[in-house]
Formats: sequence, C-alpha cells, structure tokens
Amino acid sequence: MYLPQEKHNNCLREEYLSPIGSPMSSKSLLSFVICGFLLLSPCNSLKDNADEGTREYFHTLKINSLPSSEVCKESSKVVNEGSSSLKLVHRFGPCNPHRTSTAPASSFNEILRRDKLRVDSIIQARRSLNLTSSAENMKSSVPFYGLSKITASDYIVNVGIGTPKKEMPLIFDTGSGLIWTQCKPCKACYPKVPVFDPTKSASFKGLPCSSKLCQAIGQGCSSSKCTYKTAYVDNSSSTGTWATETISFSHLKYDFKNILIGCSDQVSGDSDGESGIMGLNRQPISFASQTANIYNKLFSYCIPSTPGSTGHLTFGGQVSNDVRFSPVSKTAPSSDYDIKMTGISVGGRKLLIDASAFKIASTIDSGAVLTRLPPKAYSTLRSVFREMLKGYPLSAQDLDTCYDFSNYSTVAIPSISVFFEGGVEMDIDVSGIMLQYPEESKVYCLAFAELDDEVSIFGNFQQKTYTIVFDGAKERIGFAPGGCD
Repeated sequence: MYLPQEKHNNCLREEYLSPIGSPMSSKSLLSFVICGFLLLSPCNSLKDNADEGTREYFHTLKINSLPSSEVCKESSKVVNEGSSSLKLVHRFGPCNPHRTSTAPASSFNEILRRDKLRVDSIIQARRSLNLTSSAENMKSSVPFYGLSKITASDYIVNVGIGTPKKEMPLIFDTGSGLIWTQCKPCKACYPKVPVFDPTKSASFKGLPCSSKLCQAIGQGCSSSKCTYKTAYVDNSSSTGTWATETISFSHLKYDFKNILIGCSDQVSGDSDGESGIMGLNRQPISFASQTANIYNKLFSYCIPSTPGSTGHLTFGGQVSNDVRFSPVSKTAPSSDYDIKMTGISVGGRKLLIDASAFKIASTIDSGAVLTRLPPKAYSTLRSVFREMLKGYPLSAQDLDTCYDFSNYSTVAIPSISVFFEGGVEMDIDVSGIMLQYPEESKVYCLAFAELDDEVSIFGNFQQKTYTIVFDGAKERIGFAPGGCD
C-alpha cells in the first residue's frame, strides 16, 4: 500500500480527537508519542491494541477495481428461518431486469440533485406536521392515513400483485407509507415497465366511496371509486383509486390478502425500472403495518456495496445476536424512524464534538444517499478526514472534500464509525465512506454533507452491507455487519 510522502511527518491537531476505549498499552502509547494523533504514516500500525482483538482503523481503497456495470453479482446471504425475503437491487444496476437504460447508474450531478430533492422532501414533510415539543401532541397532529410526499429512492424489490400474480418492480421506501403501482387503463404511465391490469385479477376489489375506509383515507370520488393523489417534491406524482389486493412473494406458499394499495392510472416523472412504490414507514397504510399480525412490524434490509450486487428486504424471522439496537426517538413523527446519534470517530479516535451538535434526531432513511450532519459535527469530521489525507491532491467538485486518485492503484483511507444511543457503534463499510464519480472513475468524495435543520439524515450510502433491522413493535432500530454476504 502506498502512503504519500507528505504524510510522514504530519500530526493531527489534538482538539479534534479523543481516545476510544480502555487506556492504551505501552506499545500503543509509544507509537502515539512518536507519531502523534493517528498519523497516516509508516510508524502507525493502523491497529488499536487497546480494544479486544485487533482492529483495522484504515481501509485499503482499490482505485482500479471497478466492477463491470453490466455484471450482476448475486448475494450469498441465506435468509434465516421463519422470514420472508425479497431480492433488493439498484434500479440503475444490471441486477434490475426492468432497467430501462443500459447507461451508467447516474451522473454525479444527477445523484446529488436527486439526493437534494429527497432531503428537501423529508424536511418539507416534517415541517408540514407542525411538530411541537410534546410527543403526544406531535403524534396527534399526524393523520391516521397520511400520504407521504417523500421523493422516491433507488432500490427495488419485485412483488407479486393480484390473482394470478403479476410481478411488479416497486421501490422499497422507509420514508413512504403508500403502496402503489401503475394500473390499466392508463392515462399516463411509465413506459417499458410492467403495468398491472386489475381486470385480470380475481382478488382485486376497488374501494367504494361509501365505505368507512374511504371516508378515512380518500381524497375524493370518481365514478363511485375512492381516489387518491400524492405529489412529490421532484414534481413526480401518482393519481388513481384505492383498492384491496393480494400481495405475494415468489417463494412463499401463502399470500397476503386484502392489502390496501393505490392503483394509479396516471403518473408523472421519470421511471428507471420501477412501476410504483412499496411504502414501509410507520404509518398504518404501510406494508409493514398492514402485515403486523404476521411479522409484528419486524423487517430488515441490506443495501449492497455496488449497483452491480444484490441485497435483500426481509420480513419477520429471528433477530441475530449480532444486532445492536438503538431506541426510536420518543419525539419522532409517528411515520418516521428517528434515533439519536451520539458521536463519530475517524481512524479509530472519537471526535471531540460538543453534545449539543447531536441534540436533533437522525432519521434512518433508505432513500437519501449522503449522510447529512449538523454543521458542528460535519465541520469537525471534514477537518480530520482532510488532515488524514493531506498528501493526496484535492479535486474541486460539488462536494467539498474530493480527491483525484489518478496516480494511485490503492489508497489508505481512515475508517469512520458513527455512534447511536444505546451504545451502538456502526463501523461504516469501506464502500460507504467515499462516493466515486461515475464520469471520472478516479475522483472520490467524502460521502457526507452538512444539514443545518431540525433533523440529520443517516443515508443509504453509509448503510451499505449492514443488516438494518426495523423492530416496530419494540420501537427500536438495529445494526449488524455482513448483512448481504
């Protein structure tokens, strides 16, 4: 591994870092005195001998090991007993059989544009709830059946709808509640992707306007059918009628009957391989809530390390002993998955960030790409990360910490861990630390950003390769490494 010469005599400033864990061994102390704080240099062993076992505090980033954009790598993960699992794929990747284009996943600017829309929609949705400091008042302000306005995310599962079933590619989304798919007859639908035909399903039942359920959730009537419309911040929308229908997974012997869905005959916006959305937030209309009698609001997922790999979305099953849980914030909106972030470490040393920087909740979101941190937390993370990569050339891009690694085949980058309430430490996988430019394969950017608002966001890029467990019944969220393989 090549380490830039410029780093050999540079030490990190003390105000940013504090030791983690028990006191250092004499060997670690000697190395600490000689090298300073986590020096990126040959005299630093890149291990912390104070922790149990031996732990890597730097990762080797292989600059030339780009996977082929047209090769799909299947996960080897075996789903645990009693669970129901769906293959999870990136909608722009080769594992998505309904991908509408063979072009690369997205331009870097497009990724950032869509991510900004997602963040804006999360903030807008939360502000629209008129939140108060009281959890009880907060929850009473949320409609029992609200339609989320969150812009859709990038990961897809194939779900069987109807009798006989038709496989429909749906975006899985922890930020939305509504389950919907485009339906015939279609006034305006996404081209080149499946369209559901309710006239060919024996289990399809349109929701009549006279029903109590329609009166609770409907936004109007058309030809005695209960209608809905949901619009998103990116100007996409879905308009149609409510219905109950049977949903099935390809390998299960039983079906989920009378699931409330939206049957959309008019959609707007762009599709890249999806026919609708599978909402999984905490609202009663989400799939997680509607199947609570079977799975007790327990589901998990693993986002793969690259768009060319598969992950999984799993309902129910046994929770592994490896999972570490953090409680859902008691002040979270009733639809959201919020937990409290308590700290960050870089290269094995916890950053000295005032506790006030983490007073706001962090929403765990399957759709946002970057992790968005409060200003004080982000500026400290950025400063330490830059210090540790001081010998590498910076590259001016839309994100503020990017590097041109054109002259390197491997690069040593520091590990980053985030800490959540309950003693949870999540050591982010190497694939989730730096975002690679699709257009310039050797330009990499720190995949974090600043968000000066009422909430921080833990994005899907940092969640990669982990099993993320949503336990709605016990109101907690868990994390375990090695979730996809």
